[in-house]
Amino acid sequence: MTDPQLAALQAEPSAADFTPAEQAAIAYAEEMTREPRGVSEAAWEALRRHWNDRQIVEITAVAALFNSFNRFNNALDIEPTTYPKPLG
Repeated sequence: MTDPQLAALQAEPSAADFTPAEQAAIAYAEEMTREPRGVSEAAWEALRRHWNDRQIVEITAVAALFNSFNRFNNALDIEPTTYPKPLG
């Protein structure tokens, strides 16, 4: 992902220059993150128009992994931009 795409994603995903497949994956991951009971049928349909089952598993795994990182950081009150001091 290029820097302008990342900035657009952080600002407002719909304003970004993403392909329809990328937009479906972003919407799915966002819904997955915000809705603990699962995603809507509409999100699934949009995703399946562009991605096969293996790709959907990968998209889901990456979103879940980063959600886990966020929970970990939130529990320990770690800011995402905070880096540990160098060792030694």
